[in-house]
Amino acid sequence: MLAQGITFDYAQLVIDNEIARMIKEVVDGIKVDRDALALEVIKSVGAAGEFISHEHTYKHFKEAASKNKMIFRGTRDAWQKDGAKDLTERAYEEAIEILNTFKIMPLSQDVVSKMRSIVNEAEDYYSVKISSE
Repeated sequence: MLAQGITFDYAQLVIDNEIARMIKEVVDGIKVDRDALALEVIKSVGAAGEFISHEHTYKHFKEAASKNKMIFRGTRDAWQKDGAKDLTERAYEEAIEILNTFKIMPLSQDVVSKMRSIVNEAEDYYSVKISSE
């Protein structure tokens, strides 16, 4: 129990984040409106027509494609040429990249002030002094 509470796998955290993002994408649903349905495009191109080169397709294809970073979507040959890294290897690389490049953004003064007032209020309520400020 102690080890589970203080240790974890950074690669697993990256993978879990990817899974949560994909679930959120599914739960958010599919946009259904006039533009997304593209009825005018279907009518102009025809049911058996070619949509790939149509401006509407070009405008929207990136929105419709899955945006995962960890799962390799290419061919086996491309995967092997890219080093044949499995999901865990890619997740560790991503975790190391995050650890090496992440910059902590300081909290705004408003947030710091609000947090300080909460701590001060709790110290007064419980008659304790746990902070140095």
